[in-house]
Amino acid sequence: MLPGQVPAVHALIWVEVLERLNHTAWAGVARMAIDPDAWQPKLTLVLADGREVVGERVYAAAPQVLFNQVQPLDVTFTLPPAEPAPAGGGAPGGEHGQRCFKASVAAVWEASFPDHRAPFCLPPSSAALCHRLAPAAAYTPDRPALWSVLIPLRSMGAPWGTHVSRTTVRLHHHLAYLREVGAAGALLYTDPLMRQALEAEAAVQRFLREGRLMFVTWDMMERRDYMWDHHMVYGHAALGLAGCGTNLWLQLSDLDEMLFSVYDSTWPRVYSCLVESAVNRTAVRSSSSRDGAPAPAVFRLYRVDVLSSRVAPEDEAALWYTAPAAAAAAGRPPPHPLDSYDRISKTPLWTGKMLACPAARVVDSWAHDARALLGSWHVANSSCAFILHVKNYW
Repeated sequence: MLPGQVPAVHALIWVEVLERLNHTAWAGVARMAIDPDAWQPKLTLVLADGREVVGERVYAAAPQVLFNQVQPLDVTFTLPPAEPAPAGGGAPGGEHGQRCFKASVAAVWEASFPDHRAPFCLPPSSAALCHRLAPAAAYTPDRPALWSVLIPLRSMGAPWGTHVSRTTVRLHHHLAYLREVGAAGALLYTDPLMRQALEAEAAVQRFLREGRLMFVTWDMMERRDYMWDHHMVYGHAALGLAGCGTNLWLQLSDLDEMLFSVYDSTWPRVYSCLVESAVNRTAVRSSSSRDGAPAPAVFRLYRVDVLSSRVAPEDEAALWYTAPAAAAAAGRPPPHPLDSYDRISKTPLWTGKMLACPAARVVDSWAHDARALLGSWHVANSSCAFILHVKNYW
């Protein structure tokens, strides 16, 4: 640790939105035994020697409830000084290297869940993963790596073999476009069965060898509520990579959405443009200097529908899951389906998508927005970049 730092365990705990906690299980939510309006969870950390550390709330709650169905509770446990080992031997109590704990629920939680104690262990260090995603030799805070985060690609009624083959082609197009715009790759959340099936595909094996695709094991079932996968996956990715540096950014969007610059700029130039525009606008609004303001950490990009005049709307989906036979037979890479799109909406959709820096502790994330506890939120300048949304992709 650095001088002046205090050993502590910081936890970000996700719960359903309080106003939903007393609903029936229709949306996958159990009815509470107490009034959710009076529910204020308090956690106590139990160390190996039995000493208890009461959790402290560090960050204030969001000023307004977003559309997401879950809310974060931020708790920090400041660890006491380590005690020497007993004279007879054994492990010392409360040592700073302790990685597994028992959590005892106190105060109002005891009223609703008596004797409920959940053990947990700190996750392993993310240093190796951060280095793999954004090696310092190749990426800096001024020129960060960009990784696309994809929710589980679930079947929508197609037979299993058809679903796997179509998903493979869709991934090919997605990763080809990411490479074209200068992004590093994609993080695909998937269950073990789908992962095993995709790993058997030659195209996916190439992506994995090149380091442009990484699987994140995800065995949570899809909930009834729309965009539940987005809520949980985006929150998991942003918070799970919070230990990485500011040389890593995430694109939180879907397969049918593509980062686009009207000036054909690639990601490094797009990023510089977004940051410069955000900083300048902040300085103008506050009539102050650019120094000292929180660094941009979340950009909400406009999202604009695109259509094709060459392909009927009902035939567009096949563009994205069918590899052209002629190109495949000739050993050439297939043309990108986006080349067929020549019509764009005059106005953007009311919901956008995000670029976010996980080091800024991005919370309150849902499908179309988020906030950063340690950085600033901005609407992205569309002259730098926006999102093309293929409305008939599926």
